[in-house]
Amino acid sequence: SSLAVLKYIDLSRTAFAAKIVGEFTTVRLAAYNYEADHSNQWPSDQGPGIAPPELAPYLPSNFLFVTPTYQLDWDNRSPSVVPYQIAISVTTTDARLMNALAQNLGTKAPYFFAGNRLTYVLIDQFGNW
Repeated sequence: SSLAVLKYIDLSRTAFAAKIVGEFTTVRLAAYNYEADHSNQWPSDQGPGIAPPELAPYLPSNFLFVTPTYQLDWDNRSPSVVPYQIAISVTTTDARLMNALAQNLGTKAPYFFAGNRLTYVLIDQFGNW
């Protein structure tokens, strides 16, 4: 039964990783739609765990940037663009969840891992999407 519990925990983390990947896609598409509707302007940076108010009409109702397991962060670093301009990040204290994300997404661009933070770069410092 000990092995079954450990397997269940690993499967739960894999499911959380898949959920985060889906949330990255949701935020990315909302941001692209906002940008298309607002003459190449991007939502403002609000800080970790806070959804930019500009994205609210483009996100599903009750979409959360903070959960008990992790938090999302919309990063808009323009005009200071080094090392990227626009990104979505997730932060968690669960190292195994980070490992599940690395296995799910890989460890190469546009995904960058640093400690307990994964950053998904939407636009790099050179304007590449």
